[in-house]
Amino acid sequence: MQFIFHKNSGEENIFLENKDFHYIFNVRRESKDIGAIFKFANLKDNTIYQYKLINLFKNKASFSLLDSTKNTQIPIKTHIIQAIIDNNEFEKILPILNELFVEKISLFYADFSQRKYKINIERLQNILINSSMQCGRISLMKIEIFNNLDSILENYSNIIALDFNAKLKNIDSINSFIIGPEGGFSKREKELLKECSCSINHPLIMRSHTASIFIASHKIKFN
Repeated sequence: MQFIFHKNSGEENIFLENKDFHYIFNVRRESKDIGAIFKFANLKDNTIYQYKLINLFKNKASFSLLDSTKNTQIPIKTHIIQAIIDNNEFEKILPILNELFVEKISLFYADFSQRKYKINIERLQNILINSSMQCGRISLMKIEIFNNLDSILENYSNIIALDFNAKLKNIDSINSFIIGPEGGFSKREKELLKECSCSINHPLIMRSHTASIFIASHKIKFN
């Protein structure tokens, strides 16, 4: 674990209580020694805060601020516009997309998306927080939800839709990518996307969540 998330990181004194206390000291088995140093972040100001453990009770610990370091992480401007798929499948890839530094995910109900899938933003944010503590990312990925593809196209331009039946295009200068649901785009959606669809040089069909990981990985360059 690279740091502990605490929404009040940066204040002179902070506390861990109840389930947060249990996770850090009983599950993670972090040091209970008074004076031990812990790293905290609030995932809002790109800063790592160092705190000293000053008091430890049965279900509560208090910490005093020692120092702070502004982080120089430069986010990759990758924006995944993902048609809503099975919640379990999406939750599996969310930590991977977070590690690949995707800046934003816009979820939308495609014509072939099942409306029974309801998005719990708070649950997704908790997944992102846990992932960030593990991988060291100190900026929280943005998540938003749209009712349909039409709303996406009203709000975003300079985008590419991945369609394996479309023509090949160079996507190096594009940051926003539309990924369809399992089963692909409907005829109506393909008409909406006909000017901004592209394929890739790959002989196999990818599942929706695989395509999202592929795009996010593609935007990371070797030095």
